[in-house]
Amino acid sequence: MLRRWILITAFTVMACIAASVAWSAVQARPKVQPVSDQPGPLIVISVRGLTLTDGPDARTSALWDLAREGAVGAMTTRGMSDHSCSPHSWLSLSAGVRTTLWKSVRATPPGEPTEPCPVTPAPETYPDGSANFPDWPSWRRATLARQQPAPIGAVGSLFSQSTSGRCIAAGGRDAALGAADRNGVVGHYSPDPRAVDINRCNITFISLDRPDDTFLRRILDSAPPRSTIVVGSFGDDAGPERLHPVVVVGPGVQHGLLTSASTRQRGIVQLTDLSAFIFSRAGDKAPNLPEGRNLLVQPSGSPTAPVLRTAELSHALHVEHATVRDFVIGFYVVIVVLLAAGYAMVLAARGRDKLRAAAHQFVAFVAATAVAMPVSTFLVNAYPWWRHDRPRLFLVGGVVLIAVILAAVALLGPWRRWLGGSTAALCLITGTVIALDVTHGDDLQLLSMFGLQPVYGGRFFGMGNVGFAFFATAALLFAAIVASPLTRHDEGRHGLAALTVALVGVAAIVVDGYPGWGAEAGGPIAMLPAFAYLTINAAGLRLTWLRFLIISAAAGLVVVGMAALDYLRGPTERTHLGDFFAQAVMNGNFSRAERVWQANWNMLTESPLSLLVPLIPLLLSYVLLRPQTPLGAPLRPIFAHLPVLQNGMAAVTVCWIIGFAVNDSGTGIPAAGLMLLAPLVVMQRARIAAISRSAGEPRTQR
Repeated sequence: MLRRWILITAFTVMACIAASVAWSAVQARPKVQPVSDQPGPLIVISVRGLTLTDGPDARTSALWDLAREGAVGAMTTRGMSDHSCSPHSWLSLSAGVRTTLWKSVRATPPGEPTEPCPVTPAPETYPDGSANFPDWPSWRRATLARQQPAPIGAVGSLFSQSTSGRCIAAGGRDAALGAADRNGVVGHYSPDPRAVDINRCNITFISLDRPDDTFLRRILDSAPPRSTIVVGSFGDDAGPERLHPVVVVGPGVQHGLLTSASTRQRGIVQLTDLSAFIFSRAGDKAPNLPEGRNLLVQPSGSPTAPVLRTAELSHALHVEHATVRDFVIGFYVVIVVLLAAGYAMVLAARGRDKLRAAAHQFVAFVAATAVAMPVSTFLVNAYPWWRHDRPRLFLVGGVVLIAVILAAVALLGPWRRWLGGSTAALCLITGTVIALDVTHGDDLQLLSMFGLQPVYGGRFFGMGNVGFAFFATAALLFAAIVASPLTRHDEGRHGLAALTVALVGVAAIVVDGYPGWGAEAGGPIAMLPAFAYLTINAAGLRLTWLRFLIISAAAGLVVVGMAALDYLRGPTERTHLGDFFAQAVMNGNFSRAERVWQANWNMLTESPLSLLVPLIPLLLSYVLLRPQTPLGAPLRPIFAHLPVLQNGMAAVTVCWIIGFAVNDSGTGIPAAGLMLLAPLVVMQRARIAAISRSAGEPRTQR
């Protein structure tokens, strides 16, 4: 038994290493380069409705000329509301922190018109060419009073009070919001953006209400020598939410894809990264921003590939977001109909064991397809479905096809001879795909319908809450099932069983919590007690209060240790873990934790259906504690033949409850986890029934 365990463990480790090496080889890319110091003036131009469309006419535009020479990216402009508006974005740019004022605009539901954005207030102008926003002091107090203070006017104050002769000029109302100092004063302002003097100041902000290629061409032709020019769209405004193009060209800016340490995604930056880029011109006086990091460039040898990459990113994310609701509803409606048809066949085949076994196998296959669907939304992004004329069809069709293939692999592979084998196979596939993706840059998760949602400023790298729910649920159930053969009968090797669970748990927690991979704080806090409970159970021990306290302390130490190590990497390299450690432990500022709880509460109370989410783990806990009740009737046959699943489901419930409590948007964790667990239960119940009908009583774990 020990020799077999060592061989299986060694084979598993080597297989994971080989898969990781192969994944790395496929994703080999040029190393990102920092943007060098900018010696000349800076001109920042925001154009409402700007797009980097591809076509004969577009490729002759001034924007394409810039893109062929400079660095190109897709920029998320989300502020404090789901729909970004240019006035809010310019205020965020000036503060270096996402903020909003006046009216917040909700996300645009599919097929509905976009809510109008607030009108940008006009500043008071003076004969000397300056301007002032009279209400600025009250705006600044409001933005500073929030849980995440936003010091609007920071850019204007820094560059109008620094080295003698430096100033900021603004053309257009929106640009004036970005150029104003902490008192709301704009030193050099032109109401008409086309009349601004770009040679007057070291920094010039310009905001246009619509694309104007002639004006942009004039700016390029008349810009001072060694200028750095930034052109982008700073808000969703009248259109739906999406990533927007941004192009940076100038001395020290290589041609390629823009990125930053805040997103870690090639071709994607945040609006606050532009703030960090602007602040970097102040050298040592530049502030450390909570989110924004200076721009980086991944060099490219192709003049057009960076443009096409950023356009495809924006298009793909727009399509998947518009598809997810209809797809999920439609998919589960079909699954429920097919399951109902399968159970109808079971009833119709009463007395005919082979036919009834076949009907149960059909039910198991349908349920297995539902189990495989979440990870299929990741795997489908390995193929560029967004390049087709009908991308939604290829996206949906690809997800369903992959789910069907994975279901067939799970139910027809040699592991099917082991009663828990198919369940273990699907859990292993789900957990391994997510782990490999998280440790190699999140390319699959980024575009997944259940992924990071960068358009809405959720996350850009690491483990998202929905991905965590899939990953943790799969890892816990897999650990329970693979350890179970070692615990059967009195002569079971409980030590090896406990070691098996511990190894799976350590790997999962490291993948989820390591700052360079999952970068999760709440994930390890939730998973460590769940795996510890499973380890204690596998060891044949009871969970006592002392062990519970030790587990809780260990979970806290693990997260604090990871956060401290991240903190030591320095302000420009830290993830949110290190930033939280710096604020909470070093400065006694727990505003980030308050924002987590506030975000969770807002998500929980935004609809009546969300209020039902806490009932999921509570109801599951009741069923697991009292399986003899009517609610536990569907699970009793599973627990009778596969008792390990009862412990695995208990560990999953613990993980869901803690994850719900400690994560922002933790409300989604039990709901997402149920998408995996519920069809797994149906599949396992159907397999037991099918084996019972075709070959007598099913075999338990062996």
